[in-house]
Amino acid sequence: MVGQSSAPSPLHAAAAQRFRHATLNGLPTFAPASMAALVEVAGDGEGILLAVNAEKIARADPVTREIASAHLAYPDGIGAVLALRRHGVLATRIAGADLWLELVDRYASTRSFYLLGATDEVVTAVVERLRQRHPGIRLWYRSGYLTPAQEEDLRGEIQERRPDFVFVAMGSPRQEILMRRLYAIQPAVYVGLGGSFDIFAGVKRRAPRWLRDHGLEWAFRLGREPARLRRLPSYLRFLALLGAGRL
Repeated sequence: MVGQSSAPSPLHAAAAQRFRHATLNGLPTFAPASMAALVEVAGDGEGILLAVNAEKIARADPVTREIASAHLAYPDGIGAVLALRRHGVLATRIAGADLWLELVDRYASTRSFYLLGATDEVVTAVVERLRQRHPGIRLWYRSGYLTPAQEEDLRGEIQERRPDFVFVAMGSPRQEILMRRLYAIQPAVYVGLGGSFDIFAGVKRRAPRWLRDHGLEWAFRLGREPARLRRLPSYLRFLALLGAGRL
């Protein structure tokens, strides 16, 4: 239901005080100076961290616009970085695949975490690696393949556990819709991660560092996952909007 996230979250308020921003096709998007700056803000508030890329900007559906307006949207893709720069906002790409691990490493000893997404095998492997990386870490988890009854159980568990961070790796827009529902019943820091669990578990390969540094991770993923070609119209629409100065 549209309207659930209309009130600004603490994360949005904190970002508004610290970071510059611009509205990209209806998505207010902040430009943290660095990954560390975003991690620090995330540790002091509650809300949804929304990863913004070319596809989300081009699509800009009502739910995504609503989350961006009330929470903390940041430039996850090179398209968002270029669009922010067109508005005179100096931006650096902050990849969600790196951000969630930075959050874990920074707050493992003081906060609790809930991992939601991927298959049972993948999320279990992720949890095992995190426990090796941070012995004693407090976390709970479950697969992202939920029946309606399991989603109801999830809501109850989130309310009971009250984790500080909830990582949701389901892909868009499903993860954003679920994060908004969960935030409405239990405030925390919710982070959408797409396929990040698969990468961390070693199921999928990430683009080499030099491609990431040159803003070409999207091309690598497109080449390795032909199914992503269905997203090509969104990328073309983004380029048209950017070229016409309509962002």
